[in-house]
Amino acid sequence: MATKFLVCLFLTCYVIVKNVESAKLQALPLPSYIGKGCLRDDPNLNECVVRKGAPVIDRIVKGDPKYRIPKLDPLVIPELTITQGTKQVGLTMTCKNCELHGLKETRFVKARVDEKKRHVEWDFELDQCMFLGQYSVAGQVLILPIKGDGDANITVNGITFTYLYDYNLVKRANEKDYVDITKSELKFNAKGMKLKLDNLFNGDKLLGDNMNLFLNENWQDLLKEFGPAIGDAFGTIMKNTLGSVSDLVPYEFIFPTS
Repeated sequence: MATKFLVCLFLTCYVIVKNVESAKLQALPLPSYIGKGCLRDDPNLNECVVRKGAPVIDRIVKGDPKYRIPKLDPLVIPELTITQGTKQVGLTMTCKNCELHGLKETRFVKARVDEKKRHVEWDFELDQCMFLGQYSVAGQVLILPIKGDGDANITVNGITFTYLYDYNLVKRANEKDYVDITKSELKFNAKGMKLKLDNLFNGDKLLGDNMNLFLNENWQDLLKEFGPAIGDAFGTIMKNTLGSVSDLVPYEFIFPTS
C-alpha cells in the first residue's frame, strides 16, 4: 500500500513560533482548570489522570493562548491532502479550508501510565465528527473513476481512538525537567462513515448521485483506506496539544512527588 498523508496542521493555528531561549526558561503551572497534577507514586495514578483530564476537554477545545493551544472545535485546516494508491483505490483528494467539527464531545475514558518506563496510553470515545470544506478529487475509488470539486461533508460515527506516546525528560537552563515526546502513535477505529460530495463529474446530477450512493454503500472499504489519514489528523492534534503544554509546564508540576 502506498499512502501519503499531508495535513496543514502546522498551519496558521498550529504553527507555534517559539523563542528558543525564552522557552527554555518557561515554568508555568498546569492550567487552573486542571489544577494540581497527579502524584507520580499514586497507586491509582491511571484513575487520577482520567479524573483530572476528562473534564478538561470541553475547556481546552476552546483554545488557550497562554499555553499556545489554538481553538480545536471547529479546527480549521487550510489544506488536507490524501493520496492513496492500492489495487482498490488510487486517487488524490484535497480538502481546502477544511473544518473539523465535534471534538468538544470527546470523552476521555481510560489511561495507562507507566511513569518509570516513560510510556503513556490514553483511550477516547467520540460519537461523531464532521469534516466540512471545499474538496477536489480525481482518480479511481474501488472500481469506479471519480472526479469533481465542490462542497464536501464527511461524517464519521462511533469513533474510538487510543493515543500512545513515549517520552524522555530533558533538563533545561532553569534546572527543571520537561517532557520530550520521542515517539507517538494514534490507533483509530469507527463504526460508520457518511460522505456527501457535491458537484461530482462537472455537476452531472445523475452520475454524482449514483457515485455518492456507491460511496456510502461501500463506506467500510473506504474507511479502511481513509481511516489512517483521519487517525493521523487526530494524532497530530493530540501531539501538538500535549507538546504545547509540556513545553511550558515542568514535569514536577505534571506528576509531582508530593
